[in-house]
Amino acid sequence: MNATHLGWCLCATAGLALPALTATGGSEVQGNEVRYDEMGHAALACLGGQASELGASQQRSAGSWTALGPYGGDVSCVKASPTAPQVALAGIAPNGGYGGTLFRSTNGGATWGEVSSLSGTSVHDVEFAGDGTCYLGTMDGVWMSADDGASWSTLALGIGANDQVYEVVVDPTAPLTIWAGVASAMGGQPKNVMRSTNGGILWSDVTPTMPTPLSCTGIALDASGSGVVVATFAGSFGGGGVWVSTDGGASWANRSAGLPANPLKDAVYDGARVLVCGGQNFGSQYVGLYSSNDLGASWTALHDGSWPSLSIRDIELRPGLGTTLLLAAETGGVFRSDDSGASWAFGVGGTSMLAANSVSWHPTEADEVLVGASSLAVWRSEDGGASFTPSSAGIGALNVHSIAGNPLDGGQLALAFQGLNDGGIYTSQDAGVTWTLEPAPSTRWNTVGYAPDGTLYALSDGPSSVAAEGLYRRAAAVWIALGPDQGSYFESELFALLFSHLDDQVILLGGSDFGVAGHEATAWRTTDAGASWTKTFEGTDDYEDVTAIEFVADGSEATLLASFTDTSSASSGGALRSTDGGQTWGTASAGLPTTIRATDLAGVAGNAQEFLLVDDYYSGGGLYRTLDAGLSWLSTGHTGRCSRVVTDPFDPSLVYLGDSSAERVLASTDGGASFVPFGDGLVGAGFVRDLAWSEAAYPHALLLATGTGSYGRGLGCLYPFIYCTSSPNSIGAGAQISHTGTVSLSANDFTLLAAGVPAGTPGIFFYGSTQGDYPLGDGRVCAGGALFRFPPSLASGAGILSWPVDLANPPSAAGQIGVGSTWYFQAWYRDPGGPGGSGHNLSDGLSATFCD
Repeated sequence: MNATHLGWCLCATAGLALPALTATGGSEVQGNEVRYDEMGHAALACLGGQASELGASQQRSAGSWTALGPYGGDVSCVKASPTAPQVALAGIAPNGGYGGTLFRSTNGGATWGEVSSLSGTSVHDVEFAGDGTCYLGTMDGVWMSADDGASWSTLALGIGANDQVYEVVVDPTAPLTIWAGVASAMGGQPKNVMRSTNGGILWSDVTPTMPTPLSCTGIALDASGSGVVVATFAGSFGGGGVWVSTDGGASWANRSAGLPANPLKDAVYDGARVLVCGGQNFGSQYVGLYSSNDLGASWTALHDGSWPSLSIRDIELRPGLGTTLLLAAETGGVFRSDDSGASWAFGVGGTSMLAANSVSWHPTEADEVLVGASSLAVWRSEDGGASFTPSSAGIGALNVHSIAGNPLDGGQLALAFQGLNDGGIYTSQDAGVTWTLEPAPSTRWNTVGYAPDGTLYALSDGPSSVAAEGLYRRAAAVWIALGPDQGSYFESELFALLFSHLDDQVILLGGSDFGVAGHEATAWRTTDAGASWTKTFEGTDDYEDVTAIEFVADGSEATLLASFTDTSSASSGGALRSTDGGQTWGTASAGLPTTIRATDLAGVAGNAQEFLLVDDYYSGGGLYRTLDAGLSWLSTGHTGRCSRVVTDPFDPSLVYLGDSSAERVLASTDGGASFVPFGDGLVGAGFVRDLAWSEAAYPHALLLATGTGSYGRGLGCLYPFIYCTSSPNSIGAGAQISHTGTVSLSANDFTLLAAGVPAGTPGIFFYGSTQGDYPLGDGRVCAGGALFRFPPSLASGAGILSWPVDLANPPSAAGQIGVGSTWYFQAWYRDPGGPGGSGHNLSDGLSATFCD
């Protein structure tokens, strides 16, 4: 999704032929063309105006995808071995569901590697016996390892295909007795508590008699061997309870009275007191923490109104010091009490941003604590929980939903990620080498995008109990909620984000209503940068979403197209069209199939009326083209499910698809008629969530967001862009900088041009290491940092300054232009008759990132 389309200059538009120019030193530039896009901007580089082929060395070198990170994943449980202290295991269960895996560390959590035998199998629980034998509760039953997790075998429960296990417990007094808490499979699996007394060879169903099956989420045993068993349960869509047995599971008593009728998650029993916890943010189904001194006959709440969360997922007692309790909270990280629960500290050790799933003390390292978190993977403390640091290197399982590059700085990237009811935003200043977690609310984030001025925005998808859904803007280190906010509930789900290039106050959003507001597709528009919003479109059918919005690039921003999908069984999605800047919308699906899930669209270089739209319908799919801005559509000839489409901003023949196949990305060199695999480097990558063009990034021109992290791919030399505005001069609107040739160091054919300069006047091209913005003469200096200037030259009779840059011999060694370096160029010139009276002026600026 190219959520922040910036109106790229199109080399295929008609150009303005210039006469021969002579630069100082005798170099000649013959027959150069300065081309203009629909916005009136000079073309940045046309390379002769020829369309390139995929892999052509002059313009695009087809490398391979590179994993950018950041490390992360939905770690459901993490524990260390009692017999091999450096070994730790972390189970992954994305959003608590399918497609997970197991990671193993042999150096105390410093680095992790995936256990290939568990790849694709979600792991919900990790349990070590005292002798080091390890058991896993997985999407596919119970697994066992006798060699510290290096190899694994399955222990068949004998209950059929619905054998998802949430909890595994080993009886400390009888190591061959293993308990398993089994999911209810939405009522399809009634055998929810299983017990084996021979190490998992045979299993018995010891489930309490309940009216309807409930998933067993927690099992606590009396370490003294008294036969007391406490089991917690949760319903698929709500409800829960606690059952207690005093005879090892032969009989049970319902001990749910006095507890909220919401999902319960865990229990512990220390021989005198039972603790149970639970709750979930979704639907505000809160529980908190309760204690009982009479095996559940009565309960006392240990939480109060000061708690930042009443959704508690795990309880841990400190070994040998039962007065110290640690809790893993869905919001607020790790909670701690050192007085048996009488008082509490929240978000201890810097964990307040975590959606914690599990917390465990190291069995042999007294002060070491491991936390498994949704999205942010593993965190570790070596000082008893006083401070925690990330310990996730190698865990590449972050569920990234969107990725974008800053159009003004190729090194700046942003991505949005999600867990089940949590998420966040990462940013990078070095093209993905390192990442920083933004101080944004810990909600699900659907989309990130940079405005034309480089400001970062993002769309939050709730939960509204954590922070309001809608659009947020980053201002310094603060994220500001902008709306639209339809009420106190979760009522808006937004995916599409588009910025105007003519008016920085105009932003358009697309998505759908939710919950009490309905479930119809929606479009929103603001003309005051988010201070107020107008819902400009609301569909008539439920379960439809506007997935992408784009301007028709004719310079007016009057006409827009949008794609929308239908997730109901009807799958009657399609396209929308507006001819008044997004104030009103109508259906524009002529020629599209009646069953379609349109998940993305993109404009095509060289023809403002041409767009491509993808169909992700599960029994068909394909790619469609319009040549008349949505009035009619035709198939390009490509069939098959695809979720994202990106077009090369200069070459209409190059199209890239995010695909459901194992390749993940496909590429076309014939405008979308046929495609070839383009997924080298994506082995093991998750499903494609977003595919974006990085408008200023080197070495990554294509950016990919997947269910297992983000990726970048270089396509060779990228194109410079104009980034500031020139001031009027004595002959007109001002001087405009451009260039001919390429930004390839090996080609060394980069020539600077400045048009609109008074004829015959002297001028100088110069460049800096950063952007600048300060007045000088009648204009403004756009280059900053260390500045380097080329020798002076004279403007031609046509008012053109030019300078052929020798990339191998800069004016100064400090100004050496290298591979991957970005420099900011500008022209200064004399203007004795200028309107400001200073006698000199400057052009606009040109940002160029150089390649090999």
